[in-house]
Amino acid sequence: MSMAVKGARASSTIGSTPSGPRRSAAHSRITFDIWVIIAFLYPLSQIVVFELVGQLYLIDLLSIPLLLLLLTLPDSMERLQRIWPLVALLGLWLAGQILTDLLRETPQVDYLRGWAKIVFFTCQTIALWLWLPRRRMYFAAFAIGLGIAAFLGVPEQFEGYEWKFGYDRGLVYVVLGSLFFVGLLLPRVRYLVPVILLAMSVFLLLQAARSGFGVLFVASIVVAATLVFESFPALQKRLTGGLFAVLLAGGLVVAAGATTIYGFAVESGSLGRDALVKYRDQTSGEVPLILGGRTESLVSVQAIADSPVVGHGSWARDPYYVGLHHAMKVQLGLPIIDPERGQRQLIPTHSHLFGAWVEAGVAGGLFWLWALSLPFIALFHLLKRNEVLAPLVTYAAAALVWSVLFSPFGATERVFVAYQLALLAWSVRAGGQSITLFRPIREVLSRRKQRAAA
Repeated sequence: MSMAVKGARASSTIGSTPSGPRRSAAHSRITFDIWVIIAFLYPLSQIVVFELVGQLYLIDLLSIPLLLLLLTLPDSMERLQRIWPLVALLGLWLAGQILTDLLRETPQVDYLRGWAKIVFFTCQTIALWLWLPRRRMYFAAFAIGLGIAAFLGVPEQFEGYEWKFGYDRGLVYVVLGSLFFVGLLLPRVRYLVPVILLAMSVFLLLQAARSGFGVLFVASIVVAATLVFESFPALQKRLTGGLFAVLLAGGLVVAAGATTIYGFAVESGSLGRDALVKYRDQTSGEVPLILGGRTESLVSVQAIADSPVVGHGSWARDPYYVGLHHAMKVQLGLPIIDPERGQRQLIPTHSHLFGAWVEAGVAGGLFWLWALSLPFIALFHLLKRNEVLAPLVTYAAAALVWSVLFSPFGATERVFVAYQLALLAWSVRAGGQSITLFRPIREVLSRRKQRAAA
């Protein structure tokens, strides 16, 4: 690695990004360097697990020397400036968690785990940003390694449900990463990608992997839309915020259609008895399916309302909210099946957003609200240009939206999210835009002055 770094300093061996006409060719030419191999192997290190301050993975520990190594590159500070909102909000989240734990007098074993989770996630995200955007090939190789790790890393307690808890996204990342390399030799393969994604979504549907099916189904439609826009350059140029909002509304219709398709498949018995029983349980109450399967969100909202600024602490425990969760399910007419009832004291959360807000307060919520905006900004700019990584960007966008709203942030999830954030932030930057949600104030003022002078 030292030799690679020396080369990087001299001639940007770690896939430097040329400017001008050479940019596209430099990113997609079929040339390998040692960092392509490392990009494949690095995510596989999450398979190795340690019991240090809770459960840590080898990839967590490797992220620190990797980050330090990448920070020695000449352009590292300039690259960090491009994502300053991301870095600032990560720091704010950590500060909010520390302040909350001090005020709540959180037990040491819990706050050490809480702080470590944010620190390692921050190191991972920044390291991947400094590394992977230098060549598209790095993103693709990392995706393949990440997918294989997902196949190998399904916990034992999910035996029999592997397609719901790891195999689903493992399949997608391996296929999409591999299709990128195939596309370098056979460019027309990209026109088959929507069909391939749709076929995989049907396969996941038959495995009763509901969220995996829904995310991939939506992604397949969006990838098809990118190909349509690619075929009409005039349409790309005319894409405005208003038209994009209309497309997002259409996306909601597609998502609702995915839910309907799942319901038909379950009721027909195609997905097996277990899936049918679970579906009927989750739709037997007074809430829609998406909340019937995520009732923890209702309790999380109440916990946030009770303490919106200062959180409840790392690994927040409060039997009141556990009892409230059961009471809400009874009130909504949902069945209560909880073999650990009376033993679990953690405040119920099933969302990156709500989990961070409950534990760290508003500082944690602000980070994930910002992260939730990034997929939509990335997709807007993706539709305005031709991009060979469009399938990976689209899937990452759909997966991140789902995870922020409906999945817990734990275990190796932080590696997947770090990759998604780096990929989406790069997608926005590749479109020539800042990743800030709003334009800088000075830019707005500058344009007003120009209008006034005219």
